[in-house]
Amino acid sequence: MLIQDITEAELVLVGIGSEMQVKLQTLKDMPGFEEKLSVLEGEQDREWLIPFLIRYYLKREFHPKITKAYEKLLGMLEGKNYFIVSLSTDDLIRGMGFREERITLPCGTYHLLQCAEDCGGKLFQIEENFWGRVSGWIEGDVSLEELEEPKCPDCGAPLVMNQYGQPKYNEGGYLKSWGKYTKWLQGTVNKKLCILELGAGMEFPSIVRWPFEKVCFYNQKSVFWRVHSSLFQLSEEIKMRGKSVKSDPLTFLGEQ
Repeated sequence: MLIQDITEAELVLVGIGSEMQVKLQTLKDMPGFEEKLSVLEGEQDREWLIPFLIRYYLKREFHPKITKAYEKLLGMLEGKNYFIVSLSTDDLIRGMGFREERITLPCGTYHLLQCAEDCGGKLFQIEENFWGRVSGWIEGDVSLEELEEPKCPDCGAPLVMNQYGQPKYNEGGYLKSWGKYTKWLQGTVNKKLCILELGAGMEFPSIVRWPFEKVCFYNQKSVFWRVHSSLFQLSEEIKMRGKSVKSDPLTFLGEQ
């Protein structure tokens, strides 16, 4: 039925929540991760490396179930006019074939760095040479002593991941794509719209959950699919056009 609703829709709005994101415990169960993590946690001046360790273990080939779920979603959206709002920061959606200009990541990613003090509002790419050394340490070819913390070229403060949760989170990493999203959303008025919410609980309800309900409420031509392992309920105002599914989104997508 979901595939039919997507097929019949003129536009598709997708929200991705934490149930689609790699969990820290999943990483800890992977060979070598916890050993490396304990080394970094044992040396205070090396804790800056922990996000880079996580980034390394977020390779798509390490997480086939999530990757397959994204592949299934990509197939459903083929040829459709869609936009994806993802609360996930694990970057697994990147490089999967989705149109980059139709994705916004308001919580940030492991793809960009920012100044910890956000001194000039700049964002920085992770240099290949630096990443090569980090990967070499994880793989046992480079010593820990050879790794130097990246610094802001303007003020000398540490460069950190551009993610929500940083004391001075630089929102510049997603604001351009968010602007495209809001403009796209304006074009859904009075159009046949399929709204698909995958594993978005109450972590950031003002970004996905509540706004998506509002869009459905005002667009009488819309249908709403909410998929969540526990918070699958729909509000009374949109129940008549909504379908609530008690399931984790990875299993749900795998069954479509």
